[in-house]
Formats: sequence, C-alpha cells, structure tokens
Amino acid sequence: MRIRPSHVLALVLFSASQAFAGSIDTGFLEQPWTKQRVRDYEVGKYQVRWRQKASRNEGIFAGASFVAPTPLEQTWTVATDYTDLGTMTPGVTAVRFVENTPRRQVIQIDVKVLWKKLTLTFEVEQDPPTAVRFRLVNQEIGEYRGVCLFRSERTQTSVELATWLKPAVRVPAGLVLWVERVTLLEGIRHFLEACEHVGQATTTSSTAST
Repeated sequence: MRIRPSHVLALVLFSASQAFAGSIDTGFLEQPWTKQRVRDYEVGKYQVRWRQKASRNEGIFAGASFVAPTPLEQTWTVATDYTDLGTMTPGVTAVRFVENTPRRQVIQIDVKVLWKKLTLTFEVEQDPPTAVRFRLVNQEIGEYRGVCLFRSERTQTSVELATWLKPAVRVPAGLVLWVERVTLLEGIRHFLEACEHVGQATTTSSTAST
C-alpha cells in the first residue's frame, strides 16, 4: 500500500520483526477515539484530517482521512500496488514476498538506517475493495497495527487510515507521533498523485476509444 506509516516508523523504532498468522483485529481502531487531537492539513491541493492520541496504558494512536479523486476500484488498485515500495519508502533496499495471495501478504523488507541494516516483516490482510489491515509484532519492541478503509463516493473514494503502536518499552510518544505525521502526509501526497495519474490515463484512454 502506498500509504506506509508503518514502514517508515519501523525504520526509526524497530530492530527486528516477526509475522503472526491469523486474523488481524483492528476493531478498536475503527471505533471513535476519546480525547483525540484533530487538525487539518493541506497536502498539495487536497485536505487531510489528522488525528492522534497517546496514552501510557492504551498506546499511541495516529490516523488520517481524506478523499481520493478516483472511483473505488481504481483507488483500491493504487493502494494495493506494492511494486514501487522500495522507491517510495526511504531506506528500503529490498522487498520480498514470503506469502502473496489476493487476501493475504507477508512482506519482508530490508532497510538501512544510518549505518544499521534491518530486516522487517509485515503481515497484511486484504478485504477487497474496502479494507487493508496490517501488523508487525515483536517481543522486544511491542506491537504495531493499522487499518485502511475505503468507501465509494461516486466518482471519488473516501479513505480512512488508523494506526496503533503499543511499545514493549517506554518511548517518547511526541517523537513517534511527529515521525508518523510527517511520513504519513508525505505518503498521502504520493498516493493522491498516483491516483490522479491513473484517473488521467483512464480518461485519455476512454476519449481515444471513442
């Protein structure tokens, strides 16, 4: 998926990872968050609503919502295209699919952060064309989950992304949220540009065929 806060946050926080089989539960992320902070940002020519919450007991929550300029099926295709993961994510040097089916992927990512080389494994589950859920679990660093939901708005698609980090050790929540916000907004910009490109190509093809 082009929206990749999990990947970049992992570059900063994680030293190893392990995928766990089974359903990824994100129901608690899809419910309203109490005491959250909300702010709107301009990302290119689009509006993005950012929200966040940090709690020592509950973990670190971050999310964003926006509208993609393409219909649901096209938006889903762009969101689940992993072919350019290496070029779109800073520090990624290699990407390998341990498992790759229409509904489930296990992806190993080699990254380089400063002088350190890491191998990260992400578990991804898809419910086409409405939901993508992902997880990274490690006994040393804790657990990271996320969900991206898509809803058709006629010729556009509303997108809602929510993530949760439960660290195994105490980490500076402010720094984690800053890294994720900067990375997420940049990822959304690339995602929307890709959607625009697909939409323009479809329009050009339709015009040419008529």
